[in-house]
Amino acid sequence: MVTSDEASRIAMSLPGAEQREHWGKPSFRVRDKIFAVIRPDGVSLVLKTTKDDRLAYTTMAPDIFGMPDSFANLAYMIVRLDRIEPSECRELIVQAWRLVSPKRAVAAYDRGNEGG
Repeated sequence: MVTSDEASRIAMSLPGAEQREHWGKPSFRVRDKIFAVIRPDGVSLVLKTTKDDRLAYTTMAPDIFGMPDSFANLAYMIVRLDRIEPSECRELIVQAWRLVSPKRAVAAYDRGNEGG
């Protein structure tokens, strides 16, 4: 289980991340590109992903990962924070950040996290 505060801390720990309101919800962005949004229920997180990865996650674990009909054309998925392991949540937030971050920032992050 992960709290929304923990998810926020993970997102804000990533290089270039900023928190801004998005339709009344906290969103996390790099250069104005959203990679995560905490939903008002406090137990769901919207994450940037690829459509292929979203299909895999929502098929393998529909109790944790979802996609509302309104997201069909968007490369985002919903993650249940109350049902996901902390390490997997962190990995998915970092993966979402990678999708919107400049290549140089991702390369620098990877260099700084080698071996650990």
